[in-house]
Amino acid sequence: MCRKEAFKLIWNESVDILLVDDQPENLLALESVLDCSGYNLVKANSGVEALRCLLKRDFAVIVLDVQMPGMDGFETAQWIKSREKTKAIPIIFITASTREEEFAFTAYSVGAIDFMVKPFSPTILKSKIEGFVQMHKIQKKLQLQTELLNQQTEEMQVAKEAAEAAAKAKSEFLAIMSHEIRTPMNGVIAMADLLLETELTQDQRDYAETIHKSGNALLLIINDILDLSKMESGKMELFEEPFDLSDCIGETLDLFSLDCRKKSLDLIYNIDPKIPENLLGDVVRLRQILLNLVGNAVKFTESGRIDVFVRLKETKGNSLEVEFTVRDTGIGIDEIFINRLFQPFSQSDSSTTRKFGGTGLGLAISKSLVELMSGTIGVKRNDGPGTSFIFTVLLYKAH
Repeated sequence: MCRKEAFKLIWNESVDILLVDDQPENLLALESVLDCSGYNLVKANSGVEALRCLLKRDFAVIVLDVQMPGMDGFETAQWIKSREKTKAIPIIFITASTREEEFAFTAYSVGAIDFMVKPFSPTILKSKIEGFVQMHKIQKKLQLQTELLNQQTEEMQVAKEAAEAAAKAKSEFLAIMSHEIRTPMNGVIAMADLLLETELTQDQRDYAETIHKSGNALLLIINDILDLSKMESGKMELFEEPFDLSDCIGETLDLFSLDCRKKSLDLIYNIDPKIPENLLGDVVRLRQILLNLVGNAVKFTESGRIDVFVRLKETKGNSLEVEFTVRDTGIGIDEIFINRLFQPFSQSDSSTTRKFGGTGLGLAISKSLVELMSGTIGVKRNDGPGTSFIFTVLLYKAH
């Protein structure tokens, strides 16, 4: 049953009302007043019988006579209010006694919600009963909502735990498999290196070089998967060491000099003179970010230039917020694809993968590394051709 149907059933169902009086004619009078209202009227002629009814059914309201032989109305009310299951049921006392003030005080002290003296107005009684019945239905609805909410919370918790377990298992699997694959892959690359140092025919040399290049490409993918699994499992750590920023950038860009010469690309970098030469930080991870961004710029740029700008954005004591910009004159990025660039295994569109290759892990890993280094990363389209990737990291002055 859906929630809407359950609420509708609560609102339309007949509610139980308990009428307690030792005089049968009084019970008939109450029944005649309330019978046309669609209530399920349950009659009891004593306090003990009323308690038996309360053990079996759930009542919206109780109309209770004060003066009864044996257990009177006040004693019955005290017992009702002492039980957790029945203490919230509204009680309306009805009496024919002339000791109205005294009885009213006692009635309210034992937990009654209203007090009426015979002869009472049927219209007033019906209106009070209707009000308590509506309250009862609202409470039932709230109770159902609470139960549904608790059920949904439990289901969400179970789903969350299952998702976390699956993510952990996936990360552990990727880490293990990456390690297991990387070891024989290093052997393949090493054997290809040794093979290239021997006397080979031209065809054999071409085959060996293809094996070597393919092995290195596969090793890069394996390393990316291993890094991603470490980040997702929270096991990626940074190692701070002194380094020279100019050397870091120069050595990184040297790796792309051959590809740039083939495309006649200018690869230029500029470092803000305000930045100290000697810094403290994880130079390996900083170089990895630059390799990803500059590598993408070279891959997607057929002509023009690639610029790497480094500037000091802010200084706080011994810490430096350094901003890096990698700007190219390449194919650019459509606005609709920018938001998903930094998601794992995502590229701007399928044609990019077919034409240029890649797994789409580089930018996701770069984003995680930047955030580990207390920075941010973003991308924007240039006014002219190409794209600019901008990221910041927190570095420190090295003493």
